[in-house]
Amino acid sequence: MEGIAGGPAALEFLRSKAAQFCLVTNTSRMSVTDIAQHLTALGYDISRQEIIAVPEIAVEYLSHRYGTARCFVIGDRSLDACFTQYGHQVTREERPVDAVVIGLSRWANFGEIDIARRLVEAGAEPVALNRDPTCPDGSVLRIGAGPVVAALESVISRPVTLVGKPSAEFFDAALRRTGFRPEETIMLGDSLKVDIIGAAGAGLRTILVRSGASSNEPLTPECDWELESIAELPTWYLANFPQ
Repeated sequence: MEGIAGGPAALEFLRSKAAQFCLVTNTSRMSVTDIAQHLTALGYDISRQEIIAVPEIAVEYLSHRYGTARCFVIGDRSLDACFTQYGHQVTREERPVDAVVIGLSRWANFGEIDIARRLVEAGAEPVALNRDPTCPDGSVLRIGAGPVVAALESVISRPVTLVGKPSAEFFDAALRRTGFRPEETIMLGDSLKVDIIGAAGAGLRTILVRSGASSNEPLTPECDWELESIAELPTWYLANFPQ
């Protein structure tokens, strides 16, 4: 994650207006604590409690469905710590499991996909933290979890459960955690497919920020507003919520 000019000031403006917010992310290579520390280093005044990351939503899903789940995990090792913290069992070896969980791997490993196929055909549920096609890694744009999910889908006979954005379940879980009402909540995001269309499907209003993944894409009906940068958020806020 890289800093964007005006980002810290925009969040401070929201605080000055007593506007509640939380940060929601499909990031699965960092723990929530690591994300908070990274944002602090970039100048943001943000707490761990104001961040909702997809691994925690996956933990909730697995807990609700299985109680204590046995998981074969494809993804960064930080996922292991997150899952085991909440009582789930994690393995990287081929053994009977309840779920195959796919997060972001810096280097995709077809050996893991080969194991995952056999586990799914033996009854394990395939669970994807996201389907993002790419992921920024500093100045390099790498393949995301989406191509790994697609590779597994091509060789299995059951659908993959998506728990991250743009699934409505992700937004519903975030709303439950925060207590926000969907009709009173606005999603600010930089991806039309992942942030805007997903949030609109869950009943939220939406703002597309043109500084990210959808900088040149044409607007869709699901987008209520657009900004060139998050730095424009205070001006937009004052225009739409005059005091």
